[in-house]
Amino acid sequence: MDDQKTNEGGVGPIIATVIILAVIILGGFYFWSQRGAQIAPAADAPVVAPLTAEQVQAVEKQSTSDDTASIEADLKATNTAGVDASLTQ
Repeated sequence: MDDQKTNEGGVGPIIATVIILAVIILGGFYFWSQRGAQIAPAADAPVVAPLTAEQVQAVEKQSTSDDTASIEADLKATNTAGVDASLTQ
């Protein structure tokens, strides 16, 4: 009679353990896939070309002054012809 009592109820905890492990594993895969999606760049992301020497020199020529006349002079000297080129591709 003691043998029957020890065999009863052994299936429930095993099933619960399997379900809990399955939920943990599936949750791990979900978070891993979300992390991978954040790290990988988008396929349609625009490729930005590196700055040329002329562009670097143009930035270095700008004034460090914060008065209105200096800012306006820097804006007039700035070439904005290709600013939106990567947005229209």
